[in-house]
Amino acid sequence: MLLYMFWSCFALSTPLQATGLHVGTDPRIELLTTVQLLSGYPFLTPHQTHYARVVFKRFSSHVNHLAVRHFRSLSATTGWSDAYPTAMLYLSDPPELEEVFPLPPSVYAAFNGPENFDRFVSALRGFAHQTRFMHFYHGQESFFIALEQGVRELLGDHDPISTVESYFGIRQISYHLILSPLLHHGGFGPHIGRPGGPYDVYTLLGPTKAQYGMPSYGPRPHLLELIWHEFGHAFANDLAGAYSEELLQRSSLYLPLSKPMRNMGYTRWIDCANEHVIRAITARLSTQVFGPEQGRQALREDVERGFRYVHALSRGLVEYEQNRTVYPNFSHFYPRLVETFEALDHLQTPRSPVGEKTRPERD
Repeated sequence: MLLYMFWSCFALSTPLQATGLHVGTDPRIELLTTVQLLSGYPFLTPHQTHYARVVFKRFSSHVNHLAVRHFRSLSATTGWSDAYPTAMLYLSDPPELEEVFPLPPSVYAAFNGPENFDRFVSALRGFAHQTRFMHFYHGQESFFIALEQGVRELLGDHDPISTVESYFGIRQISYHLILSPLLHHGGFGPHIGRPGGPYDVYTLLGPTKAQYGMPSYGPRPHLLELIWHEFGHAFANDLAGAYSEELLQRSSLYLPLSKPMRNMGYTRWIDCANEHVIRAITARLSTQVFGPEQGRQALREDVERGFRYVHALSRGLVEYEQNRTVYPNFSHFYPRLVETFEALDHLQTPRSPVGEKTRPERD
């Protein structure tokens, strides 16, 4: 029964028969982003699309609804958080929004506790009922199908599932690409399941631009890099947790990056290190699929954003790729990446010249 409820949430998704990848919009995410739009949430798409205008016109009379006021108050204190859309994936379709899977503590924390989360979901239910949200959602089916078709054309014959599973040497339960036309440029990579996996893996994507009022998710290299990156979290996050003690010993590496990392929401070194690893892997996959120049471009863009250690990690990953009999899956190789962080830490730690003794500090 739970499995049926879970899959019903992806009512408008369409499986790509060759890959098992489910591509489509999701009513839970559209409900959330509609409320976010009405609340004035700044972290939505800046692109002027016909859909955004339709949504606002249809629901603007509910701008003071309890759900909108709840979210406005919540986001004023917590700001941006990927926990908002992640939480929706643990619920059934609107308007019921019943809990299908137990929510992790990290999601509750973003809502300032289970009680606040329950109040928000209760308000969302009321919003969905009062506005007949699902009637509106199903009325947009032709638009959603056009979005899916555009993304399928960009994917072509590429199979992102086999790409990531071959690289990591690990299989997951299912893969879902959720297109969210109101979401900001970029995406999220939530995964649902028992700790340690395997997982139901998601990529939530916002449009990169608008063409004649229609959201667009291209160009193709950018789309695939985002998908590999977000799916990659399902493979790498647990390993960062397993090696957190070793990684935290290299937390001084965070200091030179702290300003750009905080601006992007990476306020902890462990998350910053994990993001470096995933971006390095994404660059390697881009090299394999699109050629060396595209891989170098991906690394250049990451360094410009502040991820200065991706080059060293990317070079280290070549050893993994060339020795898969020694490293049958990514978990076997991960300690070598920890060693890379250790080497980087030693390189940036000031040392006394050879033969010179350091002076003890005076009180």
